[in-house]
Amino acid sequence: MKVRVCMMPSPFKLPSRSSGQWNISPGNIFLGNTSLATLFRCSLFCLLAFTAAEVRADLKPNQARKSITRMPGFELTNGAVRVKSVTMSGAATAEAAAEIRTVFKLQKDPQGNWRVAEIRTRPSVWEEIDFIARALNAPNLSTVSSPCIAPDPPFKGSSAIQPTMKRARCLVGNLLSVEVPSDAVRIQEVSPLEIPLADQPSAVVVAWVRVDVRLLSGPKGWQVTELRTGQNNWANLDLIIAAVNEMKRAQARIELVAIAKALETFRVERGSYVVSDSHAVLIDYLNPRYLPVVVRLDPWSQPYQYQGSSGHFTLRSLGADGKENTPDDIVLGV
Repeated sequence: MKVRVCMMPSPFKLPSRSSGQWNISPGNIFLGNTSLATLFRCSLFCLLAFTAAEVRADLKPNQARKSITRMPGFELTNGAVRVKSVTMSGAATAEAAAEIRTVFKLQKDPQGNWRVAEIRTRPSVWEEIDFIARALNAPNLSTVSSPCIAPDPPFKGSSAIQPTMKRARCLVGNLLSVEVPSDAVRIQEVSPLEIPLADQPSAVVVAWVRVDVRLLSGPKGWQVTELRTGQNNWANLDLIIAAVNEMKRAQARIELVAIAKALETFRVERGSYVVSDSHAVLIDYLNPRYLPVVVRLDPWSQPYQYQGSSGHFTLRSLGADGKENTPDDIVLGV
């Protein structure tokens, strides 16, 4: 904070006193050559100067934690964020270092190698690492380095179907550009994830991950604008989310077109479209004869919607906002 000192005009004298009374001229009180009006103006200037200096409110750790829990694309609990330091970089900008309890989903590929496939961004919502990698223009983001695919020693029981703690740390560190072992990635838990009819094993990894964030103070308070992990560059969260949503829209269109083609084949054979207002019922009719792959959820993990009569149908994804009849809805029908 800058301290401003108000200098009083000189000379500074008290009014004289004669015959037991103060010598005060009518309408004005003078301190030497200084009138009360001048003194008032100087005092007001000092007050405004100190007030302006106090307007800058430095970011507190608890404010940083709250902002991180609600940073774009994420919804975290307070207990999942530990703020380590806060540094003001300007009157309305700051940087913070924090540890975030992050949940990853690991999958085993046909060659038997584990890879980080998804990250949980909010309760029951998972984001595909491939989407994020493409949004960052980093197609090799999820490519597993050779140290992470060394064969495991033979284990029995649950250890045979889940990665070791060491492998999990290597995989997460590889994803975040952190050279392990490092306190920037600490594995809390590794557990198998049972997915019915899954071709390959999956596992859930809970890890404490060190991140750096940039925050900006605005009308809505402090908000996280950028994030960085390990040796990665700063990433603008709003730009990443916009890019990911655009890719999801493209995927949703592809899936809706596939369902529509299956419906047309169904109509040719059966004489009408599936008459129902349930997408789940629609898929039960189409799979597996007309639609080999079961497609129930859109890329935002929301159920697709279907309205069908004998001669017409409407397929819909609610889009990124999850609300019906908004501009980002993706609709296909006849």
